[in-house]
Amino acid sequence: MRYQLNKNGSWNITGDFFSVEDCYPAIDGRPVRPLSVRVEESKIRYETEQGDVTVSFSYEADRIRIDCEMENAGGIHDAEPLGFGTVRTKRAGEESSLRSFTQGFGMEGPSGFFPADEHLRESNGLIAVISENRAFYMYACCHTRFINRYKIQKKTEMFGTGRTELSGGFCLEGSCSGKVSLPSIFVWEPADIPVSAALKQIAEQIASAMGARHLQPPAYHWCSWYYMYQNMSQELLEEYLKSFPAEAENFKYIQLDAGYCDSPGDWLKPGFRFPEGLGKAAEVITEAGYLPGIWIAPFIAGDHSALYREHPDWILRDVSGSPVVQIRSYCEPKVWGNPDGNYFVLDTSHPEALAYLKTVFETMRSWGFRLFKTDFMLWNMQDSSKVCRYGKGKTSVEILRDTLQVIREAIGEESYLLGCIAPFLPFIGYADGMRIAGDVGAQWNGAYSPENLLREITADNYFQQIYWQNDPDCVMLRDFDNFLTSREIRSLALLQAISGGVVTTSEPIHLLSEERRNLLAFIRPGQKRRPDIPFLGEEREDIVLIHKLENGNMLYALNPTDHPLRVYYRFADLFEEKAWYISGWEEKKCEKRGGEDKTDAAVWTGGTESGKEEYYTAVLPPHGSALLMLTGEPVKTEPDNIWFLDEKIPQKF
Repeated sequence: MRYQLNKNGSWNITGDFFSVEDCYPAIDGRPVRPLSVRVEESKIRYETEQGDVTVSFSYEADRIRIDCEMENAGGIHDAEPLGFGTVRTKRAGEESSLRSFTQGFGMEGPSGFFPADEHLRESNGLIAVISENRAFYMYACCHTRFINRYKIQKKTEMFGTGRTELSGGFCLEGSCSGKVSLPSIFVWEPADIPVSAALKQIAEQIASAMGARHLQPPAYHWCSWYYMYQNMSQELLEEYLKSFPAEAENFKYIQLDAGYCDSPGDWLKPGFRFPEGLGKAAEVITEAGYLPGIWIAPFIAGDHSALYREHPDWILRDVSGSPVVQIRSYCEPKVWGNPDGNYFVLDTSHPEALAYLKTVFETMRSWGFRLFKTDFMLWNMQDSSKVCRYGKGKTSVEILRDTLQVIREAIGEESYLLGCIAPFLPFIGYADGMRIAGDVGAQWNGAYSPENLLREITADNYFQQIYWQNDPDCVMLRDFDNFLTSREIRSLALLQAISGGVVTTSEPIHLLSEERRNLLAFIRPGQKRRPDIPFLGEEREDIVLIHKLENGNMLYALNPTDHPLRVYYRFADLFEEKAWYISGWEEKKCEKRGGEDKTDAAVWTGGTESGKEEYYTAVLPPHGSALLMLTGEPVKTEPDNIWFLDEKIPQKF
């Protein structure tokens, strides 16, 4: 790629296939209107009424690096070094079929591949612009001060002509003054690299710059939320722990979720469900052989809390001086069963509020808690120009990271920090795990369906085990109080396990059938793993994840549609060798038993001596899946864990 600086102050970047032309820096959504422009060899200086804006260009390996410096930045909300550029390709007219990969700001995205059309699409931290099998990327590596966003949209101009417009820059939130240097933006057009591999390389560069953590094995834990919700109590906790069968012995953490305190913000005060306090709850969890885990929403303060009554100055205010209200709970059902009608935001730019959180986390750690699920972290991400913070001059990103630094110091390096409803990029360096998808429920369609999970598992896979361990959310296993069919439960459980990150469930394991307990044992994680998604970005109905393991390979295929789906996979396209012995789990139509047609039974097909196969084809039923083990020799024994091909001592062949 190369850059070209034009005399009128615009600039172009040109690659082998793509170009971005007629770019101009923009301030607060408008191109700068300079009093004068000075074009030098590698930079352009724009003299404006607000001061100088300098955009500099350099080459860094096979990438172009764009830097921007501004004088007198006071009051600037958005600064885009690349503003209103026009995307072009070497093949005329191909711009009409451009697509983009866009990254959501945090949990639920939306992330994935979208057409570059009339809809304005925003992407956070990076963006890919794609034409058939070619792509170029823009991204920033530093996310410690500002939100980094890219915008792409097709614009229709005079006489019906259209162009694809691309912009990229940073949200300063009006918090800066004087001279400001923005983080670098990189532009990259690799040759012959799949989008999945290019995104992974970018994630690795971002992770390195941000100091991503790589200390913890994948979390495997039980969470109290998705069956009992806020109704878990000390009495019920003790009952569960005494009754858990052997399949629960491998859990590392037992995590209590919302409901343990009577009003959010009063995290250390015993609630009516835990009258002896969290210290007692942690004690019984530890005695049962697990590490205690806890849910906490650091930025929430209920209006019935002592925190709010005693420290109203710790609450975030809007520009009129009124408390910022994130949730109004005036009707039934009340949020978390609490009496609070208004849920406010704790302003951790106030040093005393931040000190309070430090005490909360230090105390929880002293009680024995070692997993901390920090929820509703987006509540801090209030635009500093639109609220009145106690501390001035910092962006929401800076305040969040100040808070995370205090939390990490309080809980220690050995504790597992799980982000939830959180902005992704500012969390890098602090989180061990991160929720990527919305809350799941006991049904395939409608609210709390797996629709969001299915999209985000694939779209966010490129940073799995690079930024942290992705958490797709709870695995539903129960064969009661559940609208999900056996087929759907199995498909989702296998998908979440194969995705390679956090595995958690909330089920009363002692009440599950033997079949479901065996499924729980089967999906137990081991070492860190990240799947490949071979067809990422292709317009396909199936979802395919593969692993190349120590003693063979794994292929998982899911049909998320409501109709049967024919699938066909050539092993030479997916793995280094083209022929393998196939064993695994497939859905077979069984004979009627007692008048019931057992059409959704999963049948182990191991032990075949028929020889190696070069492809796999089948018709997957709606919401059904196939899990294949591809080995050099046929597998004789049905394994009891999904990762048996990665064990140091191989299974007997």
